[in-house]
Amino acid sequence: MRLVDALTYGAVSVTVTSLEMAAPPDDVLTPPLGATLRVVTEPRPDLSRDFYARVGAEWHWVDRLEWSDDQWLAWVDRPEHHLLVCETDGIAAGYAELEEQPGGAVEIAYFGLLPESLGRGLGRWWLGAVIAHAWSLPGVTRVWVHTCELDSPAALPNYLARGFTEFDRQIEWRVPD
Repeated sequence: MRLVDALTYGAVSVTVTSLEMAAPPDDVLTPPLGATLRVVTEPRPDLSRDFYARVGAEWHWVDRLEWSDDQWLAWVDRPEHHLLVCETDGIAAGYAELEEQPGGAVEIAYFGLLPESLGRGLGRWWLGAVIAHAWSLPGVTRVWVHTCELDSPAALPNYLARGFTEFDRQIEWRVPD
């Protein structure tokens, strides 16, 4: 689905919820057997693009599908960008992209599991690991994320269970592609 003006014929409303946490959570989750977080240290636009397309396919992530190689490189080749990969027994299971922002904020810009990794008990731990990594960055005072009705039904409950609180809710208008 693509973002449009509210007056566009066929547009449907999508509620976008923004959430934040102002302190790291107290709980540390034990990873499922064989699960690890890998930090990708070099700019990898190909990896970011592939995860975006594969993780987001079911959830209507379309805003960046048309990006050129140069746009992907510009997104990942910045010191404030962090690409994290969830692996189980050395095989990619999901990813997250963090963006450090002014004032000590870190946005979880993208987060998810690959379709073949859903339902294996990874989501709760993976989100906790991503949050812990975000809080480990220097000078962090706030971690935030947004999700919408098009994301997995487990997304919002998982964010709330990990300690996020809602700070904004808006309506976007989208039409099917």
